[in-house]
Amino acid sequence: MVMVGCFSPVAALAQDAFVASLRLRGGTDSNPVFATGGGVGGSVFVGAETALAAGGAIGDLRVAVAAEGATMRYANPAMPTARTGKVLLRGTLGDEALRADITTTFSDADTYTLRSSDLTQAIKLQARHGDLKLFVTAEGGLTRLNQTNAIFPYFFPTPHQFWRATLIPGMSIVRGKTELGFSVNLSARRYAEEFDIFGYARNNERLEPFLFARHSGEELTAFGALSWLSGRWHDPDFSAVDRLLFDAILSWKPKPFTIDLAASRRASETTFPISPITIDTLYSAKASWQIDADWALRASAGYAEIEYLDSDFRARTLSYGIGVTRDLGHDIKLGFDLTRMRGKLISGEPADAVIVAASLSRRFAPGGAAKADVRTGAPPVR
Repeated sequence: MVMVGCFSPVAALAQDAFVASLRLRGGTDSNPVFATGGGVGGSVFVGAETALAAGGAIGDLRVAVAAEGATMRYANPAMPTARTGKVLLRGTLGDEALRADITTTFSDADTYTLRSSDLTQAIKLQARHGDLKLFVTAEGGLTRLNQTNAIFPYFFPTPHQFWRATLIPGMSIVRGKTELGFSVNLSARRYAEEFDIFGYARNNERLEPFLFARHSGEELTAFGALSWLSGRWHDPDFSAVDRLLFDAILSWKPKPFTIDLAASRRASETTFPISPITIDTLYSAKASWQIDADWALRASAGYAEIEYLDSDFRARTLSYGIGVTRDLGHDIKLGFDLTRMRGKLISGEPADAVIVAASLSRRFAPGGAAKADVRTGAPPVR
């Protein structure tokens, strides 16, 4: 609960809403670096994850803070400690007819394959007249990125650092619990160094129109978006990017079951020398069965593919697992999980891993709000 205390000045304003969680996890991973031949060898691990969300009002201004952090330590001395974290601050002024949102986000990751930090400032203006909603978002950010992979297994001496500016105008029609809309993402990125360590100029501009729809029901919630990414890089060795991207989430809760389906194809930044960006595709399915008030079973499966543009390199991972949780009362849960991962690395070599883990988690919330979800989207630690 150290992180909860760090944000007590903001949380003190948030008597209307506060929720936090703490999770301890330990087990064994047969291939923690997910490398061919078992990599550096298996390892016992212990980890901790904590998160909080709080919100309140100061006059007409509504404020909220969300934060989460995770760390993982391994007994194998060849595996460094992994840490991730994210903080989100948001202020909202106005009502449904005319509203302004100001959001500041900071995220940081330090793992065996990734060292990154990202600071984003966004301002969104939204107006609604009847069923019509108009909005525009202006966003600026600074990113530092350093990665390893099976081809270049060591971090670069200096990370890539770039600024980005984004403008997103759009409109939607809202009727009841359903919304259908259109927006356009206009963005530019400028790197601190004109050329990277391999001599590539990575400055670029992008245009990405979106079509999106969402539905929020008591038993069924869904979101879907289609977009066409058109990007142009200043380096003549980087090909122009024209790709169809998508994002879909479906959650169905026919009690006592819960089914969550997700599919996405997104563009991600990369330090890989011959690729302007990567195209990351992900499919996942999760199901849980609340057997009774105390016991629940769950199962999951996922497939991920990373495509390095301007090359034939691909990385693919298939994962599946089962788990069981026991409610111990007082918002405390005990869980056991078994996960199998199989894949093909960017080098073309196969890799696999088996993870067996136990976890103990607790949620903290006044007023019976302990079931609230306080995740902010920070990358998971593995």
